[in-house]
Amino acid sequence: MTAQPESLNYLWDGTEDGWVVITSDLGLGTIYNIHTRMALLLEDEAEYEEAIQAMREHGRPFLESIP
Repeated sequence: MTAQPESLNYLWDGTEDGWVVITSDLGLGTIYNIHTRMALLLEDEAEYEEAIQAMREHGRPFLESIP
């Protein structure tokens, strides 16, 4: 895995609360904030995959549906 840009650290380091991954059969999942009810779109496929992996490694929740 390549070095993750610091600008995405908030997804897993706790500086911004509420980030989860909503799982899907169609892909890796959707990065979603349960407090703001907004999804994060990353246009770069590699960056998206690395963000999902980093969230998994740092223990962020993976949910089956939007709470």
